[in-house]
Amino acid sequence: MPTSRKRHRPSDRSRRRSGNPALRERDRGRALDDFPLLQATDAAEARGDAAAALQLIEEDLAHRDEPSFWRPWRVGALLRLVLFGPWLPAWVTSRWIVAQAAQHLDPRTRGSFLMALDTAIETRGCAASLECRDDLDARIKVMDHDWVFRQLFLYELGALEHFVTRVASPDLLAGADHIHDWMHAPMRAFRLDDASRQWLTLRDLATGDVVTALNLGAACLLADQDCVIGRLVPIAEGAMFESAPLPVPDWVAQQVADDPDEWVAAVAAACRAPSTTGAPGLTTTMPQFDLVSDVPRFLQVALALEAAQRDGLGTPPDPPSYDVVAAAGVAFVRAALEDRQAANDGGGRESAVLATWLLEPAVFMDVASGLTPEDAGDLLRLADRLAGPAASLCHELAQKLDAAA
Repeated sequence: MPTSRKRHRPSDRSRRRSGNPALRERDRGRALDDFPLLQATDAAEARGDAAAALQLIEEDLAHRDEPSFWRPWRVGALLRLVLFGPWLPAWVTSRWIVAQAAQHLDPRTRGSFLMALDTAIETRGCAASLECRDDLDARIKVMDHDWVFRQLFLYELGALEHFVTRVASPDLLAGADHIHDWMHAPMRAFRLDDASRQWLTLRDLATGDVVTALNLGAACLLADQDCVIGRLVPIAEGAMFESAPLPVPDWVAQQVADDPDEWVAAVAAACRAPSTTGAPGLTTTMPQFDLVSDVPRFLQVALALEAAQRDGLGTPPDPPSYDVVAAAGVAFVRAALEDRQAANDGGGRESAVLATWLLEPAVFMDVASGLTPEDAGDLLRLADRLAGPAASLCHELAQKLDAAA
């Protein structure tokens, strides 16, 4: 267990509290009103019923005047599980379980949550680095996007094991892939040797062994020989990262390889050390922890918008609306189907982004609605470019189109 977890700064938490008692009382009242709904939604997910959880959210959104109440990634995950369920591999369920464990709080995990929260903020330098409105905003940002918090809470402090052994239903666990092995996966350091469309080839810096991991886009922002730290977990197809690993400087990776128990201290030192360009050091903020993709959302959107401009769809507004982004995603997938995008995309960056767009529910529905039996061959060709559930989805669609011919 990392020793840096033992250092706490309670005064930081008190400074992050909102200074307006009336606002705190209002938020407390709203939380009490919403508690039964949140409990019901959490319970539906814990028993593996994504459709029921999504229905509760949709019914609530129909009359709620603050749509931001529900985390977009949670709604998106449920939409994917409901729409693509039959074609998703079992490791997606394992990632769903991890996502639920990361947001589950009860009397047994509340102390671990606060410890992980304080340590994550201390690791990154200070609460001010979060750029938050108040204490609630800070907690949400750390819970949703801080890599250190997530790793500490789920693994070192046992939140994943607690959820798997005491909260998750047998039905949910039955659909998972090696989830009991995931609970105790160690922190490791790797150097990226190569990235193909389907696999990452990594060198374990502690042992020198070469290992492979499913490529869901974690290498999109990496070059060969870059280093990462993370947890490699077993799946039916081999191995994968339980979530996108954290890119780190070489010296941090080597410190973690030499002493995995002190990985928090190594990351904290990197956060405080300026880069060679004089810019701030390592950041522990991650864009999103997704079920089916490790591609950062900003890159997914950027590549689609760039392709849309190349195809003459005009310059998007800044910032682009959701409709503009979705339309660019549709055009990106359709261009790949029509073979207007290069098949050779280096380490698979465009293929990973393409797979992510195909698994975007709104984009998939738009693209699928325009397919004909003549598109079956194009779908099979596209499947060869993709990895994971996106490839399976293309194969399934091609079979259905052939059967309808």
